[in-house]
Amino acid sequence: MKNLTALIRRHAQAFGYVFTVILPVLLRTVRRPVIFSRFAGMGDIVCTLPAALELKKRYPGATFIYNCAASFACLPRMGGVTERVTNLRTIGLVGHWYGWLLAGFYPFSYGDEASHTASTEIVIREYGRPFGVETGDTHPRLTINPAVLSRVKLHLSRIGSGLENLILIHPGPSWPVRTWPQEQWLELLRHLRGHGFTNIVQVGAGIRNYANVGAEEFPPLPETLSLVDQLSVEETIALISLARLFVGIDSGLLHFAACTETKAVGIFGPTTPNLRFAPAFTKSFVTSRAECQGCHHRLPRLHWEKNCPHDIRCMKEIRMEEVLCVCLAELTTENKS
Repeated sequence: MKNLTALIRRHAQAFGYVFTVILPVLLRTVRRPVIFSRFAGMGDIVCTLPAALELKKRYPGATFIYNCAASFACLPRMGGVTERVTNLRTIGLVGHWYGWLLAGFYPFSYGDEASHTASTEIVIREYGRPFGVETGDTHPRLTINPAVLSRVKLHLSRIGSGLENLILIHPGPSWPVRTWPQEQWLELLRHLRGHGFTNIVQVGAGIRNYANVGAEEFPPLPETLSLVDQLSVEETIALISLARLFVGIDSGLLHFAACTETKAVGIFGPTTPNLRFAPAFTKSFVTSRAECQGCHHRLPRLHWEKNCPHDIRCMKEIRMEEVLCVCLAELTTENKS
């Protein structure tokens, strides 16, 4: 009975979406709309945008809708895909039962999210492949509102920071298999300060506002300025665009660094950088040398985000000195224009 009630509720939501979103577009434009959908994390959504932009070329004059979590609605707008963003979790029912009302329905997915497939190419290309579009491997540029940039500068001023030699760090939260030990972060920060880089700000969301189920909280790092849980997604992107260097684990924020062409040091264990980012961007990444590195892209998967039979050796064995060396190399080269 409970399953039947849930099914009826999902179908009612789908019908309500058709009635309140699709039919008004049809009546106003006399043309069927196109829906893109990726109900997942920030990095996932960003990586679908190149495919969505290519697919738009097939439907000149159409109305485009992007469906994603409400908190990430700014991303399709900033990426130039569409201003019309919805957040229906059961959008698949709309595409299945009401597809005849649509000019196109594109639910983006990639190999690593299914238990029986694995990615073999950079995810940006992989999102477009099933729909017959080529995208290249470069992250999309995101347009940042000047008013948002000004607001972010005020945030920095409020916590006693500024733009000079601004280093942003993002240690988590995330799934345990993606996090780098806290003691390693503390040592890295101590050495960066010892080299004169003291303007270090921790960014991201706290565990209460983190979207992924199964993630573990990463405590605030001491003696570090913090904007954790204090910025919107759009403000976070603006902040990253202002930084001299971003240092973090594999996450949506690292994708934002790629979108803003901000120098970044990514720390990778279970995932492999060249399946996530273009080669030009990964040259300053640090990847574990453990034999099981990249298990996220292997079948059968050893961890599936939470359980690791090797006690997350891939992340724990990444040496602080190696990360520090890459950070200093990036900080002592000419900054981005």
